[in-house]
Amino acid sequence: MEAFPIFFIGVSVCWYALRANELLRHFTPPTRLQRLLGYIFIWWGLSTLKDLLLYLPGGDTKSMLSHIFFIDGCGALTFALLIFEFTMTGWVNCRRTVWMSVPFVAFLVIHIFFEAEWLSTLYTVFFVSFAWGIYLTGLYKGIAYSKAIRQNYSNLEDVDISWMGYIFVAFFICQHVWWAIADDLTALGDTLYYILSLLCWHFTFCGINRLRPTRLPAPEPIVNTATTQKRYSNILAGRLEQLMDEDKLYLNPELTTSDITARLNTNRTYLSEYLSTELHTTFYDYINRLRIERSVIPMMKSHPDVSLEYIAIQSGFKSITTFRRAFRKITGVLPGEYMRQ
Repeated sequence: MEAFPIFFIGVSVCWYALRANELLRHFTPPTRLQRLLGYIFIWWGLSTLKDLLLYLPGGDTKSMLSHIFFIDGCGALTFALLIFEFTMTGWVNCRRTVWMSVPFVAFLVIHIFFEAEWLSTLYTVFFVSFAWGIYLTGLYKGIAYSKAIRQNYSNLEDVDISWMGYIFVAFFICQHVWWAIADDLTALGDTLYYILSLLCWHFTFCGINRLRPTRLPAPEPIVNTATTQKRYSNILAGRLEQLMDEDKLYLNPELTTSDITARLNTNRTYLSEYLSTELHTTFYDYINRLRIERSVIPMMKSHPDVSLEYIAIQSGFKSITTFRRAFRKITGVLPGEYMRQ
Protein backbone atom coordinates (compact mmCIF):
# COMPACT_ATOMS: atom_id res chain seq x y z
CA MET A 1 0.00 0.00 0.00
CA GLU A 2 2.93 2.35 0.64
CA ALA A 3 3.79 2.19 -3.05
CA PHE A 4 0.80 4.43 -3.89
CA PRO A 5 1.90 7.55 -1.98
CA ILE A 6 5.51 7.07 -3.15
CA PHE A 7 4.28 6.89 -6.75
CA PHE A 8 2.17 10.04 -6.36
CA ILE A 9 5.03 11.86 -4.64
CA GLY A 10 7.12 11.21 -7.76
CA VAL A 11 4.30 12.26 -10.08
CA SER A 12 3.68 15.44 -8.06
CA VAL A 13 7.35 16.47 -7.93
CA CYS A 14 7.73 16.00 -11.70
CA TRP A 15 4.50 17.89 -12.39
CA TYR A 16 5.48 20.86 -10.20
CA ALA A 17 8.96 20.99 -11.75
CA LEU A 18 7.65 20.93 -15.33
CA ARG A 19 4.98 23.55 -14.66
CA ALA A 20 7.40 25.85 -12.82
CA ASN A 21 9.82 25.63 -15.74
CA GLU A 22 6.99 26.37 -18.18
CA LEU A 23 5.75 29.37 -16.21
CA LEU A 24 9.16 30.94 -15.57
CA ARG A 25 10.95 30.18 -18.84
CA HIS A 26 8.47 29.50 -21.65
CA PHE A 27 6.31 32.60 -21.24
CA THR A 28 8.19 35.68 -22.42
CA PRO A 29 7.78 37.58 -20.26
CA PRO A 30 5.55 35.85 -17.69
CA THR A 31 2.80 37.89 -16.04
CA ARG A 32 3.02 38.65 -12.32
CA LEU A 33 0.59 35.83 -11.57
CA GLN A 34 2.48 33.36 -13.75
CA ARG A 35 5.79 34.28 -12.11
CA LEU A 36 4.29 33.98 -8.62
CA LEU A 37 2.71 30.63 -9.47
CA GLY A 38 6.05 29.40 -10.83
CA TYR A 39 7.75 30.16 -7.51
CA ILE A 40 4.86 28.55 -5.62
CA PHE A 41 5.28 25.38 -7.69
CA ILE A 42 8.99 25.30 -6.80
CA TRP A 43 8.03 25.42 -3.12
CA TRP A 44 5.41 22.68 -3.52
CA GLY A 45 7.78 20.49 -5.50
CA LEU A 46 10.46 20.66 -2.80
CA SER A 47 7.89 20.32 -0.03
CA THR A 48 6.44 17.20 -1.65
CA LEU A 49 9.88 15.71 -2.28
CA LYS A 50 10.77 15.86 1.42
CA ASP A 51 7.77 13.58 2.16
CA LEU A 52 9.84 10.67 0.84
CA LEU A 53 11.69 10.78 4.17
CA LEU A 54 8.59 9.30 5.81
CA TYR A 55 8.81 6.19 3.65
CA LEU A 56 12.48 5.48 4.26
CA PRO A 57 13.30 2.75 6.79
CA GLY A 58 12.78 4.23 10.25
CA GLY A 59 11.43 7.49 8.82
CA ASP A 60 7.87 7.11 10.05
CA THR A 61 8.50 8.35 13.56
CA LYS A 62 6.55 10.75 15.73
CA SER A 63 9.43 13.22 15.67
CA MET A 64 9.68 13.16 11.85
CA LEU A 65 5.90 13.57 11.51
CA SER A 66 6.06 16.55 13.82
CA HIS A 67 8.83 18.22 11.81
CA ILE A 68 6.94 17.70 8.54
CA PHE A 69 3.74 18.98 10.14
CA PHE A 70 5.39 22.33 10.90
CA ILE A 71 7.00 22.58 7.46
CA ASP A 72 3.82 21.69 5.56
CA GLY A 73 1.86 24.33 7.43
CA CYS A 74 3.89 26.96 5.59
CA GLY A 75 2.01 25.93 2.43
CA ALA A 76 -0.93 28.04 3.64
CA LEU A 77 1.22 31.08 2.90
CA THR A 78 1.28 30.20 -0.81
CA PHE A 79 -2.52 30.26 -0.95
CA ALA A 80 -2.58 33.65 0.78
CA LEU A 81 -0.09 35.19 -1.66
CA LEU A 82 -1.99 33.83 -4.65
CA ILE A 83 -5.36 35.12 -3.42
CA PHE A 84 -3.97 38.58 -2.65
CA GLU A 85 -2.29 38.85 -6.05
CA PHE A 86 -5.50 37.69 -7.74
CA THR A 87 -7.69 40.31 -6.11
CA MET A 88 -5.15 43.13 -5.58
CA THR A 89 -2.79 43.11 -8.56
CA GLY A 90 0.67 44.27 -7.52
CA TRP A 91 0.11 43.71 -3.80
CA VAL A 92 2.58 40.84 -3.42
CA ASN A 93 6.22 41.89 -3.06
CA CYS A 94 9.29 40.68 -1.19
CA ARG A 95 8.72 42.84 1.89
CA ARG A 96 5.11 41.72 2.39
CA THR A 97 5.99 38.09 1.72
CA VAL A 98 8.72 38.20 4.37
CA TRP A 99 6.39 39.76 6.94
CA MET A 100 3.69 37.16 6.26
CA SER A 101 6.30 34.40 6.62
CA VAL A 102 7.50 35.54 10.05
CA PRO A 103 4.98 33.60 12.22
CA PHE A 104 5.45 30.38 10.22
CA VAL A 105 9.25 30.60 10.44
CA ALA A 106 9.05 31.48 14.14
CA PHE A 107 6.95 28.40 14.90
CA LEU A 108 9.33 26.21 12.89
CA VAL A 109 12.46 27.53 14.59
CA ILE A 110 10.96 27.20 18.08
CA HIS A 111 9.85 23.67 17.29
CA ILE A 112 13.35 22.64 16.17
CA PHE A 113 14.84 23.65 19.51
CA PHE A 114 11.87 22.97 21.76
CA GLU A 115 9.48 20.13 20.93
CA ALA A 116 6.30 20.18 23.01
CA GLU A 117 2.71 19.03 22.58
CA TRP A 118 1.28 22.42 23.46
CA LEU A 119 3.37 24.02 20.70
CA SER A 120 1.78 21.73 18.11
CA THR A 121 -1.66 22.58 19.47
CA LEU A 122 -0.89 26.30 19.33
CA TYR A 123 0.40 25.94 15.76
CA THR A 124 -2.79 24.10 14.76
CA VAL A 125 -4.93 26.90 16.19
CA PHE A 126 -2.80 29.47 14.37
CA PHE A 127 -2.97 27.52 11.09
CA VAL A 128 -6.75 27.10 11.18
CA SER A 129 -7.24 30.77 12.13
CA PHE A 130 -4.89 31.85 9.34
CA ALA A 131 -6.72 29.64 6.80
CA TRP A 132 -10.12 31.01 7.78
CA GLY A 133 -8.79 34.56 7.75
CA ILE A 134 -7.42 34.12 4.24
CA TYR A 135 -10.64 32.46 3.09
CA LEU A 136 -12.84 35.28 4.37
CA THR A 137 -10.44 37.98 3.13
CA GLY A 138 -10.28 36.32 -0.29
CA LEU A 139 -14.07 36.09 -0.40
CA TYR A 140 -14.48 39.77 0.45
CA LYS A 141 -11.76 40.94 -1.94
CA GLY A 142 -12.99 38.62 -4.68
CA ILE A 143 -16.52 40.03 -4.51
CA ALA A 144 -15.15 43.57 -4.61
CA TYR A 145 -12.92 42.69 -7.58
CA SER A 146 -15.76 41.05 -9.51
CA LYS A 147 -17.92 44.11 -8.90
CA ALA A 148 -15.14 46.40 -10.09
CA ILE A 149 -14.53 44.58 -13.37
CA ARG A 150 -18.27 44.59 -14.11
CA GLN A 151 -18.18 48.36 -13.65
CA ASN A 152 -15.27 48.80 -16.07
CA TYR A 153 -15.32 46.03 -18.70
CA SER A 154 -17.90 44.99 -21.26
CA ASN A 155 -16.38 41.52 -21.69
CA LEU A 156 -15.09 39.38 -18.86
CA GLU A 157 -13.68 36.47 -20.84
CA ASP A 158 -10.04 36.94 -19.87
CA VAL A 159 -10.33 39.10 -16.74
CA ASP A 160 -12.99 37.33 -14.67
CA ILE A 161 -11.66 35.38 -11.67
CA SER A 162 -14.97 34.04 -10.33
CA TRP A 163 -13.79 30.53 -11.22
CA MET A 164 -11.08 30.91 -8.59
CA GLY A 165 -13.76 30.83 -5.89
CA TYR A 166 -14.51 27.16 -6.62
CA ILE A 167 -10.82 26.27 -6.72
CA PHE A 168 -10.18 28.11 -3.48
CA VAL A 169 -12.96 26.14 -1.77
CA ALA A 170 -11.29 22.96 -3.07
CA PHE A 171 -7.96 24.18 -1.67
CA PHE A 172 -9.65 24.91 1.64
CA ILE A 173 -10.99 21.36 1.78
CA CYS A 174 -7.61 20.00 0.71
CA GLN A 175 -5.83 21.81 3.55
CA HIS A 176 -8.32 20.46 6.06
CA VAL A 177 -7.68 16.95 4.71
CA TRP A 178 -3.97 17.57 5.35
CA TRP A 179 -4.76 18.84 8.84
CA ALA A 180 -6.87 15.73 9.55
CA ILE A 181 -4.17 13.24 8.48
CA ALA A 182 -1.14 15.16 9.78
CA ASP A 183 -1.06 13.37 13.15
CA ASP A 184 -1.98 9.92 11.84
CA LEU A 185 -0.25 9.20 8.56
CA THR A 186 -1.92 6.57 6.37
CA ALA A 187 -1.07 5.58 2.81
CA LEU A 188 -4.67 6.12 1.68
CA GLY A 189 -4.95 9.56 3.30
CA ASP A 190 -1.58 10.63 1.92
CA THR A 191 -2.49 9.48 -1.59
CA LEU A 192 -5.83 11.32 -1.45
CA TYR A 193 -4.07 14.50 -0.37
CA TYR A 194 -1.56 14.37 -3.27
CA ILE A 195 -4.32 13.75 -5.82
CA LEU A 196 -6.48 16.61 -4.50
CA SER A 197 -3.50 18.99 -4.44
CA LEU A 198 -2.53 18.17 -8.02
CA LEU A 199 -6.09 18.66 -9.28
CA CYS A 200 -6.41 22.02 -7.53
CA TRP A 201 -3.09 23.30 -8.83
CA HIS A 202 -3.77 21.98 -12.34
CA PHE A 203 -7.02 23.95 -12.67
CA THR A 204 -5.33 27.01 -11.14
CA PHE A 205 -2.52 26.71 -13.70
CA CYS A 206 -5.00 26.50 -16.60
CA GLY A 207 -7.06 29.42 -15.32
CA ILE A 208 -4.11 31.75 -14.75
CA ASN A 209 -2.74 31.11 -18.23
CA ARG A 210 -6.04 32.32 -19.70
CA LEU A 211 -6.07 35.56 -17.72
CA ARG A 212 -5.10 38.88 -19.25
CA PRO A 213 -2.96 41.06 -16.95
CA THR A 214 -5.38 43.56 -15.46
CA ARG A 215 -4.90 46.46 -13.11
CA LEU A 216 -8.22 48.04 -12.23
CA PRO A 217 -8.25 51.83 -12.56
CA ALA A 218 -8.31 53.73 -9.29
CA PRO A 219 -11.59 55.53 -8.50
CA GLU A 220 -11.53 59.12 -9.66
CA PRO A 221 -12.59 61.86 -7.23
CA ILE A 222 -16.12 63.25 -7.46
CA VAL A 223 -17.92 66.10 -5.81
CA ASN A 224 -20.30 64.18 -3.57
CA THR A 225 -23.27 66.51 -3.51
CA ALA A 226 -26.83 65.81 -4.60
CA THR A 227 -26.88 68.82 -6.93
CA THR A 228 -23.65 67.84 -8.70
CA GLN A 229 -24.70 64.21 -9.07
CA LYS A 230 -28.10 65.21 -10.46
CA ARG A 231 -26.46 67.57 -12.95
CA TYR A 232 -24.07 64.89 -14.16
CA SER A 233 -26.90 62.37 -14.35
CA ASN A 234 -28.87 64.68 -16.63
CA ILE A 235 -25.82 65.29 -18.83
CA LEU A 236 -24.86 61.63 -19.07
CA ALA A 237 -28.42 60.48 -19.73
CA GLY A 238 -28.59 62.38 -23.00
CA ARG A 239 -25.00 62.12 -24.19
CA LEU A 240 -24.51 58.45 -23.32
CA GLU A 241 -27.61 57.36 -25.25
CA GLN A 242 -26.67 59.59 -28.17
CA LEU A 243 -23.15 58.16 -28.25
CA MET A 244 -24.48 54.61 -28.29
CA ASP A 245 -27.08 55.38 -30.98
CA GLU A 246 -24.70 57.16 -33.32
CA ASP A 247 -21.37 55.34 -32.86
CA LYS A 248 -22.62 51.91 -31.75
CA LEU A 249 -19.69 51.55 -29.36
CA TYR A 250 -21.30 48.45 -27.84
CA LEU A 251 -20.17 46.47 -30.91
CA ASN A 252 -16.56 46.83 -29.75
CA PRO A 253 -15.72 43.61 -27.84
CA GLU A 254 -12.93 45.38 -25.92
CA LEU A 255 -15.03 48.35 -24.84
CA THR A 256 -14.23 49.72 -21.36
CA THR A 257 -15.46 52.64 -19.28
CA SER A 258 -12.26 54.50 -20.15
CA ASP A 259 -13.25 54.47 -23.84
CA ILE A 260 -16.62 56.02 -23.06
CA THR A 261 -15.46 58.59 -20.51
CA ALA A 262 -12.81 59.79 -22.96
CA ARG A 263 -15.57 60.45 -25.52
CA LEU A 264 -17.90 62.06 -22.98
CA ASN A 265 -15.17 64.08 -21.26
CA THR A 266 -16.20 62.86 -17.82
CA ASN A 267 -14.69 60.42 -15.30
CA ARG A 268 -15.31 56.75 -14.60
CA THR A 269 -16.72 57.32 -11.13
CA TYR A 270 -19.51 59.57 -12.41
CA LEU A 271 -20.32 57.07 -15.15
CA SER A 272 -20.43 54.15 -12.70
CA GLU A 273 -22.55 56.18 -10.27
CA TYR A 274 -24.97 57.07 -13.06
CA LEU A 275 -25.32 53.46 -14.23
CA SER A 276 -25.74 52.22 -10.67
CA THR A 277 -28.09 54.82 -9.20
CA GLU A 278 -30.08 55.91 -12.26
CA LEU A 279 -30.16 52.79 -14.44
CA HIS A 280 -29.68 50.25 -11.62
CA THR A 281 -27.17 48.23 -13.60
CA THR A 282 -23.46 47.72 -14.14
CA PHE A 283 -21.43 48.76 -17.17
CA TYR A 284 -21.06 45.09 -18.15
CA ASP A 285 -24.81 44.41 -18.05
CA TYR A 286 -25.66 47.74 -19.69
CA ILE A 287 -23.45 47.09 -22.72
CA ASN A 288 -24.59 43.48 -23.06
CA ARG A 289 -28.21 44.59 -23.00
CA LEU A 290 -27.50 47.01 -25.85
CA ARG A 291 -25.75 44.24 -27.78
CA ILE A 292 -28.74 41.92 -27.36
CA GLU A 293 -31.52 44.44 -27.99
CA ARG A 294 -29.92 46.54 -30.75
CA SER A 295 -27.81 44.01 -32.62
CA VAL A 296 -28.52 40.38 -31.80
CA ILE A 297 -32.33 40.36 -31.92
CA PRO A 298 -32.56 42.52 -35.10
CA MET A 299 -30.01 40.21 -36.81
CA MET A 300 -31.99 37.14 -35.73
CA LYS A 301 -35.13 38.56 -37.28
CA SER A 302 -33.56 39.82 -40.50
CA HIS A 303 -31.14 36.90 -41.02
CA PRO A 304 -32.67 33.77 -39.46
CA ASP A 305 -30.35 31.53 -41.51
CA VAL A 306 -27.15 33.00 -40.00
CA SER A 307 -25.43 30.99 -37.24
CA LEU A 308 -25.64 32.14 -33.63
CA GLU A 309 -21.83 32.16 -33.41
CA TYR A 310 -21.64 34.70 -36.25
CA ILE A 311 -24.35 36.87 -34.71
CA ALA A 312 -22.60 36.80 -31.33
CA ILE A 313 -19.22 37.84 -32.70
CA GLN A 314 -20.71 40.58 -34.91
CA SER A 315 -22.59 41.94 -31.90
CA GLY A 316 -19.49 42.37 -29.73
CA PHE A 317 -19.41 39.13 -27.76
CA LYS A 318 -16.11 37.28 -27.49
CA SER A 319 -17.55 33.80 -26.96
CA ILE A 320 -20.76 31.92 -27.60
CA THR A 321 -20.92 30.96 -23.91
CA THR A 322 -21.03 34.56 -22.72
CA PHE A 323 -23.53 35.39 -25.45
CA ARG A 324 -25.91 32.61 -24.39
CA ARG A 325 -25.64 33.59 -20.73
CA ALA A 326 -26.32 37.27 -21.45
CA PHE A 327 -29.17 36.49 -23.84
CA ARG A 328 -30.94 34.29 -21.32
CA LYS A 329 -30.49 36.85 -18.54
CA ILE A 330 -32.10 39.59 -20.64
CA THR A 331 -34.82 37.68 -22.53
CA GLY A 332 -35.46 34.78 -20.16
CA VAL A 333 -34.86 32.16 -22.85
CA LEU A 334 -31.89 30.71 -24.71
CA PRO A 335 -31.11 32.06 -28.23
CA GLY A 336 -32.21 28.80 -29.90
CA GLU A 337 -35.57 28.88 -28.10
CA TYR A 338 -36.05 32.52 -29.03
CA MET A 339 -35.49 31.81 -32.73
CA ARG A 340 -37.91 28.87 -32.65
CA GLN A 341 -40.56 31.09 -31.06
